[in-house]
Amino acid sequence: MSDNNNASFEHKRKRKSSLPFNMTVSGVVKIVTSSAMGLWFGIAMEKSRVFEPFNIRDQMSFDKFIMVKMFLSAVVAGQIAILALSYLAPKSLRQTRQVFAGCVNRRGMIDVAIGGTLLGAGMTVAGACPGMVVIQSASFVENSTYTLAGLFLGGYVYAVLHSTIEKYFHKKIFPNNFLDQILDVPLKMLLPISAIMFAAIIAVVEYFFPWKSELPIPNVEGTTFMSQHAWSPIVSGAIIGALQLPAILLVGDTLGSSSSYMTVCSQMVPSSETVYSIFSHLDMFKSGVENWWQVVYLMSAAVGAFMSSQLGVVDINDAIVVHGVSPVAAFVGGIMMMLGARIAGGCTSGHGLSGMGLLAARSFVAVPMMFAGAMGTSFLFGQWL
Repeated sequence: MSDNNNASFEHKRKRKSSLPFNMTVSGVVKIVTSSAMGLWFGIAMEKSRVFEPFNIRDQMSFDKFIMVKMFLSAVVAGQIAILALSYLAPKSLRQTRQVFAGCVNRRGMIDVAIGGTLLGAGMTVAGACPGMVVIQSASFVENSTYTLAGLFLGGYVYAVLHSTIEKYFHKKIFPNNFLDQILDVPLKMLLPISAIMFAAIIAVVEYFFPWKSELPIPNVEGTTFMSQHAWSPIVSGAIIGALQLPAILLVGDTLGSSSSYMTVCSQMVPSSETVYSIFSHLDMFKSGVENWWQVVYLMSAAVGAFMSSQLGVVDINDAIVVHGVSPVAAFVGGIMMMLGARIAGGCTSGHGLSGMGLLAARSFVAVPMMFAGAMGTSFLFGQWL
């Protein structure tokens, strides 16, 4: 390697080894906002009981419906928040949509379908999703650390394979990223229609499968809102979806989680020229508040989940032991989820909560494929998991 290339390499390593983000006023606001958002995400997720691995698996086999109610409620609340911003802060919303489009506009429908299917299969195997694993760890779910390890390994595997995947899949930039652009229908018209449709689905599912009937441990009568063991998944989902407001207004982004694992992975790449070249894809995640806010968000979510788990009151005869999947399933599922999320350009938060909230066209392909992959895995391999 020439002296110029050596100098360039050393400059990059030196530059990336400085502070992870500039401590500007804007940066501080984003980090503080991310911390507050994470706390509420962790609390709402823990109270929903969706984080319990077998609640996720039972959703995919249609034995319980806690997850779908929380998920759709978060989508509806997010769409309502985004609709409000289309009137009150159109510039902020427009910029945020551009940021989202920049993350996915090299992914075709085949890319997101393959990635979504793989992510969904991993969800059933691990009984988790990328943003939920930190909630599981903070709530002491058995073997959740193996899922974390699998997610990080999946991040490194994707970094190694990125150039090959990009060569054969992420090749073309697609100009129209949102349904309102494709259908030539105003966003302000499509969002209410979508929100009403999803709200109707929630109402029907809740009517036939009341959330209290699906709780293994009931709430104790007379407890306060914060001390309840469980909240309605619809309420929890609404709280999570409402977090899109501060995310867009103060962070300039939408909810997501899988990129945070890539940011953490990027910090562990040795300062070796050979190793650096192998994992060069991680360089883009190494610094900048646009990367680190998600890390802070998930770390705060872990704190919120822990606090919530300690505040929850149950009957003295009810022991709270959240059983996890096997270590092998947790680890393998973690790898599958991360590979799927990176191929698709988003996870259940990025494509599911944010992409569907923004009416991103690829998200309306990715999310159904996530559930198809998850349900297919459950029905084909559930007896062995």
